[in-house]
Amino acid sequence: MPDASTPLLEIKGLRHYYRQPGGTRQRALKLDRLTALGGESLVVSGPSGSGKTTLLHILAALIRPTEGEVVFDGQNLNDLGASAPAWRAESLGYVFQDMNLLPDFNVLENLMIAAEISNMPRGAALERAAFLLERLGLVSRKKSRPYKLSLGEQQRTAVARAILHSPRLVLADEPTASLDAENSGAVMRLLSELCGESRSLLIVATHDESVKKRFSRLVVLEKAENGPSGGIAL
Repeated sequence: MPDASTPLLEIKGLRHYYRQPGGTRQRALKLDRLTALGGESLVVSGPSGSGKTTLLHILAALIRPTEGEVVFDGQNLNDLGASAPAWRAESLGYVFQDMNLLPDFNVLENLMIAAEISNMPRGAALERAAFLLERLGLVSRKKSRPYKLSLGEQQRTAVARAILHSPRLVLADEPTASLDAENSGAVMRLLSELCGESRSLLIVATHDESVKKRFSRLVVLEKAENGPSGGIAL
């Protein structure tokens, strides 16, 4: 078992650029250093265009940074190559702003499809799903399709789907953007609690000031007036 004091995530010298018309490069993200432990929860903040979503995409091994490295649980994500989808299926949970639930399947089916993708045994998946549906207040809605759910119920379903397989890393991109204050608070409280219980590292990107107040660690990404962005880890 890894030492609890050993960082689960290490970021060093991270830079990402996008090519602009005419061949110039626009810096989309700068983050010099960040370490985090399993079971920690931290929030990424900054104005639009400061690189929050870019950072999450790099952490999810969806894009490779222009410079620097991200090491997660001893694995340099730059070296994943063709094995990136398998790594995501096993190690990553992602909570999307727009939920991305499958509309033709009910709540439980959405969870079980996620279990299949992560190669989770069906019996274990059903047991874990029952636990999460109870904790998230969705037992009575497990046979309902997404369109019959409130926005709060949809996002709680998305949370259950993301953490069903107890991934080591959970990323959430503006997870409360569509929610009122009451539902926002409930979703973030439950997400933080459940990730803490499974020792998952939770990283949330948000503009929401009420969400920021729930976290003891803050990564501030700052955008310069002329466009380039910089990063400060606090």
